[in-house]
Amino acid sequence: MAAVELTVFQVILLFWSLRTAESQVMTRPGCESKCGRLDIPYPFGGKEGCYLDERFKILCNSSGVPKLTVDGTDLEVNYISVQGSTIGVMFPVVSANCSGKDRNTVVDLEGSPFVFSSENYFIAKGCDNLALMTQNQSTIGGCVSICDENSDSMMDSCSGIDCCQTRIPSFLKVFNVTMKGLDDRKGSSGEKQCRYAYLIDQSWGYYYSVGGNMRDRDSVPVVLDWGIDERVFESLVKNGSFYNSSYTSTCVNSSINSNNQSSTVQCSCYPGFEGNPYLYGSCTAQGKLLVTIPTL
Repeated sequence: MAAVELTVFQVILLFWSLRTAESQVMTRPGCESKCGRLDIPYPFGGKEGCYLDERFKILCNSSGVPKLTVDGTDLEVNYISVQGSTIGVMFPVVSANCSGKDRNTVVDLEGSPFVFSSENYFIAKGCDNLALMTQNQSTIGGCVSICDENSDSMMDSCSGIDCCQTRIPSFLKVFNVTMKGLDDRKGSSGEKQCRYAYLIDQSWGYYYSVGGNMRDRDSVPVVLDWGIDERVFESLVKNGSFYNSSYTSTCVNSSINSNNQSSTVQCSCYPGFEGNPYLYGSCTAQGKLLVTIPTL
């Protein structure tokens, strides 16, 4: 009788969706976790007691459209990332001489926990459009889109002909745009050309700069970085409202503000952990389960 051999093999099961009930908690107890399709993680929230402070309040209307109010402007929210410390919003497009749809919304993020992310581009469209970004009465960036009647209107780039783009400055807190026609082109008639300018999430830049028709758009996707004011964070730690486990999550001073007197803190779960680092015990391990199965 042949001997029976035991062969041992390893089955590695990857539990990508395996979470404890605690790790699924992204909001405070008793708080709504969604507005429409949007997940609302703490420190954001929809009502008092659910958000860190009023600046993180998400308004949810009867149609389930989430909005964040910044500097008196309501911005529709596309997503909120705790791990990435970003929030995606629909941001107003500036336009001039476009069938009576002139818009020039100035948004000032000073005093807020937000700053325009370096993931955004500044784009200007129109014939002979000189578009400049200004802050504190100083020009801080811009670009020029020129006319070329012989160019292919279906060209697939935004390289200066009827469309130009540039990176935005670091620590940009104010979006204020001025547009005008080039002085040496078409005289005063150049000022009557329809022109646009806007910030745009770089992952959407191609669609909205080349393929998108801006004439009918009031807003485009933009990314904001966010963090918690350092003094607020220190007070939360001191009074026991915030607990940061050194082996599951970390909190560091961020660089979203150029003003050292207004520094912020951003928290994240360590690699291999998942959850909300702003809630006690929420960062829990994600990984592999090793199972050894004997067979004959």
